[in-house]
Amino acid sequence: MPTNARKSRWYSTGGPWGTGLLLIGVAEVALGINYITASQIELRAALAWIDTFIPINGWGLLWIMAGAYSIAQGLLPPQRHKDLAAAVGVIFLWAGMYGAYWLLKDIHSREWTSAVAWGALGAVLMSFGRCVNPPTGRAPE
Repeated sequence: MPTNARKSRWYSTGGPWGTGLLLIGVAEVALGINYITASQIELRAALAWIDTFIPINGWGLLWIMAGAYSIAQGLLPPQRHKDLAAAVGVIFLWAGMYGAYWLLKDIHSREWTSAVAWGALGAVLMSFGRCVNPPTGRAPE
């Protein structure tokens, strides 16, 4: 558990763990903004299919909320494993959406590659989430 995060101020990334949360949060907020501002014409086939059930703008808000949570947690050490749950959850949900499109709508498409890519990203993040911040070489404060 990353309880040895560097903390010299009330806000800080606390080291690599917090920096990682901050970066994934910024990426998720950017994706969310992209989905909120996307028009129906700009959507790939899988996203247009998803949009028929729940508007892509709503999915964009979900991405933004998960990203904002990750940013906040990345700046408020010490970070914990559960802090990654929102980011990984949205990523796995997205992988599932692409997989569902491929299986249910167009098995001849290459959307399975998007499902695998998003799923692999989520798995890597979960795996890295078990890492801890390296010791600072200083006595704990």
